[in-house]
Amino acid sequence: MQMPFIRPDGTPSERRFRQVIDTLQEVVFQTDTERRWVFLNPAWTEVTGFPVEECLGRSAMDFVHPDDQTRTLEVCSSLLTREREFVQHEVRYLTRDGGFRWVAVFARVTVDEDGALLGMAGTLNDITESKHTSDALARRERYLTALVDMQQRLLSVPPGGDLYGPALAPLGQASGASRVYVFETHLNAQGALMCSQRAEWCAPGVAAELDNALLQELPMRPTLERWVPILERGEVVTGRVATFPACERELLEPQNILTLLVLPLRMQGRLVGFVGFDNCFEAREWDRLEVDLLSAASGAISVALERRESERALRERERRFRQLAENASDVLYLYRREPPRGFSYVSRVARTKLGLGPEAHYADPELWYRQVHPEDRPALERLLESPRSSDGAPVVLRFLLPDGRTLWLEHVVAPVTDASGRVVAVEGLARDITERREVEEALKRSEASLRALMEGFPDAAAIERDGHIVYANAVLVTTLGFERAEELVGRRLSEFLADVPGTGTPPAATAPLTSERRLVLRDGRTRVVELASLPLRFDGQPAVVSIARDVTEQRQLQARLTLADRLASVGTLAAGIAHEINNPLAFVLSNLAFLSDEFRHHLTPSASRGVRPPDVAEWQEVLGEACEGAERVRQIVRQLKTFSRPDEERVSPVDVHAVLDSVVMMAANEIRHRARLRRDFGTVPLVMANEGRLCQVFLNLVVNAAQAIPEGAAHEHEVVVATRAEAGRVVVEVRDTGSGIPLEVMGRIFDPFFTTKPVGVGTGLGLSICHGIISGLGGDISVDSTLGQGSTFRVMLPAPSSTPPSRPAEVAVRRAPAAPRGRVLVVDDEPAVGRVLQRLLRDHDVEVATSGRQALERMAQAPRFDAVLCDVMMPDLAGRDVYEAVRRDHPGLERRFVFVSGGAFSVGAREFLAQIPNPLLEKPFDEARVRGAVEDLVRRGPPEAA
Repeated sequence: MQMPFIRPDGTPSERRFRQVIDTLQEVVFQTDTERRWVFLNPAWTEVTGFPVEECLGRSAMDFVHPDDQTRTLEVCSSLLTREREFVQHEVRYLTRDGGFRWVAVFARVTVDEDGALLGMAGTLNDITESKHTSDALARRERYLTALVDMQQRLLSVPPGGDLYGPALAPLGQASGASRVYVFETHLNAQGALMCSQRAEWCAPGVAAELDNALLQELPMRPTLERWVPILERGEVVTGRVATFPACERELLEPQNILTLLVLPLRMQGRLVGFVGFDNCFEAREWDRLEVDLLSAASGAISVALERRESERALRERERRFRQLAENASDVLYLYRREPPRGFSYVSRVARTKLGLGPEAHYADPELWYRQVHPEDRPALERLLESPRSSDGAPVVLRFLLPDGRTLWLEHVVAPVTDASGRVVAVEGLARDITERREVEEALKRSEASLRALMEGFPDAAAIERDGHIVYANAVLVTTLGFERAEELVGRRLSEFLADVPGTGTPPAATAPLTSERRLVLRDGRTRVVELASLPLRFDGQPAVVSIARDVTEQRQLQARLTLADRLASVGTLAAGIAHEINNPLAFVLSNLAFLSDEFRHHLTPSASRGVRPPDVAEWQEVLGEACEGAERVRQIVRQLKTFSRPDEERVSPVDVHAVLDSVVMMAANEIRHRARLRRDFGTVPLVMANEGRLCQVFLNLVVNAAQAIPEGAAHEHEVVVATRAEAGRVVVEVRDTGSGIPLEVMGRIFDPFFTTKPVGVGTGLGLSICHGIISGLGGDISVDSTLGQGSTFRVMLPAPSSTPPSRPAEVAVRRAPAAPRGRVLVVDDEPAVGRVLQRLLRDHDVEVATSGRQALERMAQAPRFDAVLCDVMMPDLAGRDVYEAVRRDHPGLERRFVFVSGGAFSVGAREFLAQIPNPLLEKPFDEARVRGAVEDLVRRGPPEAA
């Protein structure tokens, strides 16, 4: 038992105690004897989302999950009746967003000084994450147990037995599904894809569908048209049936299916069926863990199917093998690697070719090991022990005949595997090539080992003699786009290497040469390779071997990361510069406007106090020019802010014309010395895109267009930016009258690292990145060009089906002639900005605070402000911190906040502004908006009425 919590208006020590409680992460609570909340610390709101003020006085049972209320009442009763000194239990508490959180409850009864029962007090500790983790581990263990059980049952199925039945029950019980079933797919006589149900398991109370005629010979198209490509890719179909297309619901809803999960059954990459899991009692969907584990189950069934098919195929292969072997002139054999090891079959021609008949082979498993040439014994061991190492390539071995002669045999082998992929036997053919070998042996002796090595090498390789290719491996042939190595023999490797002087001089034979080059393929495309060259002797003569390792993807990734890092740095710098410029620009513009108004009202010709009217007019002209110049700076800063965050991926309705205007302004210096700029804008809807990304694309295209035109003849050239709507898409064209693009490189301009610019001018990634951005938005980018006449880059963006409404124009708030005088607090760490707002709002009582802490002190002394203009980013307390403190200490006053910003936001500040309804004014200020926003709040009346 314990005493109730003291109130905050007690002694200083009591207030400190209360402060400690308010900072705890655990919820501290107190109820009366009717289980109504009488105290909750702020952690309650963090856990449940419910404000403390709304909950005090309500029954604690209102917040307990319905399924846990009976148990909770029993626990509370045992505590209030003094049967137990304290209670500890886990329970679900509802949250404001409609969900719930698991909490560990510890509670004792509370009594007054006389020992009379007051209620209960204790703590609530959020254990949701640990609960989820333990639940996930339990589910994983359950699924893994089911998988092991299923595997054991599949392994025990006899040949020709039922594969599906034993597997479905463990899966159904582990997953909690209502129904588990297997469908097999096949093509009918007309070539249409059909499916039929082959097996089923049902939970108690669930109707079986195995005898449903509709589920036999069911056409996959059009009923399950959507499923086919998904399952063929090896992916899963899952979700709530209510959200499926109508044709699927017509099939599934009569079976009372609320949610389902369908996993493919594949053999050798081909769809042969699928396993389905239905929920018929609740619309529960499968999470990622369940999908992964059940996918493993479908994979196990697929493996069992492949094993059965492999066994059938093996029996058929053996039958055909024996039939062919007995009529072949070559020695055919089957060598068994499983105990008892030895030959399972040798064709009868072995007696003629090898001098040893089949019976001698069957009786002696080590026969070939004794008869093979000692130098070739390792090759024979590899042939029979690791048949995959030869990859179907012929292997030549010397066989010693009983009469002492040597026979050259060319072996071609293939592994025979079981269902698990383990090699159990070797199937081979041995052909007598003695005569051919004796002729070729002298010619190939020096290069045999080198060729074998290079043919198995994973990188492209070539051997050159006197600067000409005498050998090219298969990787180099394929990479360059040729069909046969003979097409490369006699040519120079330097023909296919960019960035190499075209002298044809072979690499020095005295030292290895390692460098990075561009490998030019047959179709003109390029790949980046690390080229290593090394001198050696080939066929007894000096030669050079060159090995080229493809590093295109690595270099492309490095370049993209470098470019992204640079863009992020530039964006951060641009946002910071814009913010720093906007603060002084705000009071420069406002002060100029103030002076202009003062000149207009007080220095008219009649009141010029001796100053001649022309002088006043000239002063007004000077002020007007200063205002115009400052406004131009303001517009440039606004465009800089737009381009400062191109890496954000948020998509929203974007005005293409506004983006193009920003791009033209930023590229003006690049264009003005080369061409005239012409805009040809049509009427187009907004597009769903990321403004910064579009700005990046169009700035690249406009700068490229300008750089395609030589300097010095701007009056003869033009760059045209045009827009139009076409077939439900927004088309943006960037046209130039520059040099154009040669036809031979047109197909490669969007390739990574390809560029026609001189070294040091570009990376070759610009158009590649533009293509990736536009494709990611569902659009397309293309180019038309005529050499010597110019190019047209065309960007096509999909227009939304219903055009998002463009942002309404700002409507100037008309000031009512009898506007009430209000009390306004300005919070900004820039004193000049505060003075500007004081002058703008001189019809009101304006106080200025130069820090968040000073503002909170002012509001603590006299919180009845009609409006609070607060800067978002400040060094001591940011605008968000001031807002949260006011909402906590002066509820209602936070609705009087109007935030102001110079344009730089942290991630947290941007998210905060997106979540609250308060308006945001950007620096430099629009005076009408500032006055309108303040007067609107003043007209609402005192803050208590807000």
